[in-house]
Amino acid sequence: MELNKNDDTDLRALLHATLVDVDALMSRAVYDALFDAAAAQGPAQVLEIGTAHGAGTIALALGGASRGHDIRIATVDTLQALPDIPSSRARFGGPAENEAIVRGNFRRAGVGDRIDLHVGRSEDFARKLPDEFSIDMLVLDADGRIDRDLALFGPYLAPGATVIVDDIDGKVGAALRGGRLAIDLKHVISEKLTARLVEEGYLKFEKRTIDTSFFRAPDPQNWDYARLSEIAIASYRELIFLETAISPVMASSIASLLSSKSFLRPLYGGARAIYRRLSNRGNKQD
Repeated sequence: MELNKNDDTDLRALLHATLVDVDALMSRAVYDALFDAAAAQGPAQVLEIGTAHGAGTIALALGGASRGHDIRIATVDTLQALPDIPSSRARFGGPAENEAIVRGNFRRAGVGDRIDLHVGRSEDFARKLPDEFSIDMLVLDADGRIDRDLALFGPYLAPGATVIVDDIDGKVGAALRGGRLAIDLKHVISEKLTARLVEEGYLKFEKRTIDTSFFRAPDPQNWDYARLSEIAIASYRELIFLETAISPVMASSIASLLSSKSFLRPLYGGARAIYRRLSNRGNKQD
């Protein structure tokens, strides 16, 4: 498929059609915002951490193509769940199966020649980068460890580079997995950390679409990485005692957990044991 310059309407329509067939995790408004950001960026080297099945990557590639920009996108994802990195891709198979899906999505959208897919951790990708590599746009939508990725790729950011961070709304997520409650604090830490980075001048906030925020990095060459680490640690410590809104999914999950026999049975058994001990103690005193 040939992508024509100044074909904004047709390429945006192609994006919307593609989202129907791709396992798109965000709303159409966010993909449109990514399309517009790439269109406005000009010729660019984009680095995306967190490919999933490539919907956001496709939006960026089509946005750049809509203005005839020479845009290259390197996108990095484990494409599997690891002990320290959960992944929604696990339900589609292992890394090989997911890679085939992603490359197929790129091919059908006509953007495969603009994208370099790297399967693995962001740390592994960073170790392979040449010193002259320069990033005009950094997109972070992986496991929420944005302090790690800013430390890894900050030295490669061009002055005034665009930095896009997904999942910023301060809400706690939760899900029941095998009778256990899994808590997701990614949205909370992303909001806390980016707010501090804006306060201290590392990032300049531009706009938010749904829960995806767009920033500029005014002067990344002079970032103090020791201070960045301190900011991250302070933000993580705020999670020890947390008061925040919960999503309907979390409320439902907690309600399901509390009504589950597997959860209530040990509580009931423990309560009965305590009652017996107290009753026996009272009888002995009599």
